[in-house]
Amino acid sequence: MKAIILWALLAGVVVFAAACYHGHRNRIFMSDDKNRVEIVYDGDIKFNDDETAIASISQRGYLRYRHNDDQLLAGNDSGVVKYELSADGKPLDAGSPEGKAFLARAIRGMIDMGFDIDGRIDRLYRKGGYPALLSAADSIESDYVQGRYLERILSADSLPPMMVAGVITRIREHIGGDYDKERLLSMVDTSYLKNDSVAMGYLATVKGIGGDYEKSQALQHFLRMTVPDNRYIGFLGAVRTLGADYERGQVLQRLIDQSLYEGAPFDSLLSVVNETQGDYERGNLLKQIAHKDIRKEQSWAELIRATATMNGDYEKGNLLVEIGQRLPKTDSLKAVYMTAAKTVHSDVDYGKVVRAAE
Repeated sequence: MKAIILWALLAGVVVFAAACYHGHRNRIFMSDDKNRVEIVYDGDIKFNDDETAIASISQRGYLRYRHNDDQLLAGNDSGVVKYELSADGKPLDAGSPEGKAFLARAIRGMIDMGFDIDGRIDRLYRKGGYPALLSAADSIESDYVQGRYLERILSADSLPPMMVAGVITRIREHIGGDYDKERLLSMVDTSYLKNDSVAMGYLATVKGIGGDYEKSQALQHFLRMTVPDNRYIGFLGAVRTLGADYERGQVLQRLIDQSLYEGAPFDSLLSVVNETQGDYERGNLLKQIAHKDIRKEQSWAELIRATATMNGDYEKGNLLVEIGQRLPKTDSLKAVYMTAAKTVHSDVDYGKVVRAAE
């Protein structure tokens, strides 16, 4: 009789909690064409290390798990966890082999939905460290839940670079949301980006981010370290996938400000800058480059030619004047400069450009 009264009371509490906490922290709910899953709970609930049973429920705590017509109800009866199970609407004995198997499946279902996520992560870490967490993340569909596993790994003080590369691979292949991808990438300590595998994986993942804002934020995080010359072209390849001029300009401004490598990296930089649509944004970037310490004549020549492709006479003329005032006085560069000057159609602006190189 005592057990009957206990379950009647627990059932009443659960129904009341489901009504009060609909959509809040004590209810987890998922529904699709084939499955309807609901977890309603209160108190401190801990699973055992094997995740086959509930180790403890705090006083007055309870747990109800429902998956279609399967249901688990658990509560604290004088310090002992008691269960009420039903499969397809039929009662199950929790102590029977069928009941134990049902309980293990139910717990696994709750874990997959993110219930007791901190406890699960701690149990896995105790058993197998960060490799166990990385492996477990592969079987999780939810971006949020998988992200919590990857967060735990990335929060470690020191990791082998290959572990970080593995986390980045999971972000790229399994995390669907742009926000979650960017948030996780921004947790990667920039010291790991000195490693080839980590850096290449990071930039490949950035390319797969659809939103320009999130992509630019991930690139800005990469720029917290000075981009070395052997990463420059790869980094610019990711920048090239930015569609919006504003975000592209913000990233390129920081890149140009911190480092500039002549030769192939310089040519790639100009190529990406030239793909910027707005003359104002493009002009600002080219002006920033012109004020760097450019030493090679070929670099100056390519900068002049890039400037000549701008559309507006005013912006183009002003920029050529800036370049002319800084340009090394060689016959070959003056010839390139005067060719660019002829693309300025306004007589007033053309005169300014010519005088700047005299």
